[in-house]
Amino acid sequence: MIDIDKEIEALKAQRVASLEARADQIGKIAAKADLTTLEISDAELLKEFQAIADRFRRKTDASDTPKA
Repeated sequence: MIDIDKEIEALKAQRVASLEARADQIGKIAAKADLTTLEISDAELLKEFQAIADRFRRKTDASDTPKA
C-alpha cells in the first residue's frame, strides 16, 4: 500500500508542476499579445479567457461528433 501512496503523491506533484508550466506558458502568450498593458480587471479578463475556452471546446465537441 505504501508504494501506491508514494505513486499517488508523485503523480499529484507531477500534475501541479504540469499545471504551473502551462500557466506560465499562457502568461507568456498573454504578455506577447500585450495584455499586460491593458487596463482590464481580473473579472473581465477571466470572462474573456472563459469565452476563448468555450470557443475551443465547441470546436473540439464538433470535431468529436460523428458525421452521418
